[in-house]
Amino acid sequence: MRIVAAALNGLHRLRHLTSCSVSVGEGSRLYRWRLSLGAARNRVMIGSHSVVQCRISFDGLEGQVRIGDRTYIGASHIVCHTEVSIGSDVIISWGVTVVDHDSHSVSWTLRSADVERWRMGSKSWEHVAVRPVNIGDKVWIGFGASILKGVTIGEGAVVGACSVVTRDVPAYAVVAGNPARVIRKLCAEEQIRE
Repeated sequence: MRIVAAALNGLHRLRHLTSCSVSVGEGSRLYRWRLSLGAARNRVMIGSHSVVQCRISFDGLEGQVRIGDRTYIGASHIVCHTEVSIGSDVIISWGVTVVDHDSHSVSWTLRSADVERWRMGSKSWEHVAVRPVNIGDKVWIGFGASILKGVTIGEGAVVGACSVVTRDVPAYAVVAGNPARVIRKLCAEEQIRE
């Protein structure tokens, strides 16, 4: 009985948080049980006619995840401290990770207490690099790719499966590898614009 009560209490808390922290446009589907909103000031904003099946986690207190119209995000993971922006008409496959921070300092001295702080329910972001991620309209990201902090992916770009994107991707470019590099530019016929 205690397990059922705890589960119902958790659902009530999630409904309360998501009702004031999430906006979903007409015709969109979001699997809310995959949200880890953290602070009530974190926000998820989804446009119309999108399907969002990914896990969304917040590591900061005032993060924003914005997803455009007609966008599909499969069973992937968005980890946001401050800002992740995903455009319209985007396809993100399964197993993709999008993260706007480094998680830890590269200095052992500065990260040595991270686990103990987590155990106590806190985290210091003072020495951790954080920069927004911006994924433009009409982008396709293949399965297993990682999009790291500070990256902007230009309109219509394609990111190959299992690529690690560490720097900006030009519009209508195909990138692949670790680190991802431009392997070709899409021709005019492949760049159909509205």
